[in-house]
Amino acid sequence: MATTNTLAIFAPQSNLAPAWAFVAFTGGSTEPSIGDTIWGDTSDENGILEFLSLESGTWGGTDAAGYMLLSNLTGVVSDWTSGEDFTEGSSTPADHGTLTALPVDCFATLDVRNNKAVLDFDAAANEVAMFQGFMPNHYDGGGLTVTVGWMATSATTGDTSWKMFLMSISDDADDLDTKNFAAPNSNAAVDVASISGEVDYFTITFTDGADMDSIAAGELFYLLLMRDAQDSTADDMAGDAEVVFIEVKET
Repeated sequence: MATTNTLAIFAPQSNLAPAWAFVAFTGGSTEPSIGDTIWGDTSDENGILEFLSLESGTWGGTDAAGYMLLSNLTGVVSDWTSGEDFTEGSSTPADHGTLTALPVDCFATLDVRNNKAVLDFDAAANEVAMFQGFMPNHYDGGGLTVTVGWMATSATTGDTSWKMFLMSISDDADDLDTKNFAAPNSNAAVDVASISGEVDYFTITFTDGADMDSIAAGELFYLLLMRDAQDSTADDMAGDAEVVFIEVKET
């Protein structure tokens, strides 16, 4: 198969709204790992760590601060306690840090623009959209270039920041209940189109292998797209970013 051929296309209607949440933390003293269970010490609620962003401080200095993306929450976000300490692996060991607020539901919202489906990503909080695909058997084993088409609700100035995660599901090897996404690749400071309603295209690239979680031909895979609204340097566009399509092609 020739490279640059399209492997998958995702439309807003194919989005799965994950029951995930972002939660900010401070005073971090012990760094958890992707896949760890994060417990709220007061509420005894928990979720699986999918992604962690350290925004300031250090773990060794006991002043690490940032945010976590949690999946598989045991209850709704209001079941947690605002300002509670959190731990990894159990509800009983020494504190790892302090949650600065309740977790925040984080899935992008399905909407319409002039009767056309879009996914709205908020400007005030990080939001994600997850898509399920199948890598065609004619995939030749190269890297991937993922193109995202988006527009602003009304803004004509400013930038947005994006992260993208991939997860492969290999035959008789990966468990959907426990498999996590690989580390994300990103495209920061993506300029909004100069006219509201115009669709802007940007790309995020992955090299073959671990960078794309080693997705192979004939495999189920998942793609997670995140607007990094907390990136105060690279995301300063007011209002929603409306995603129209995602194309995955081999490069």
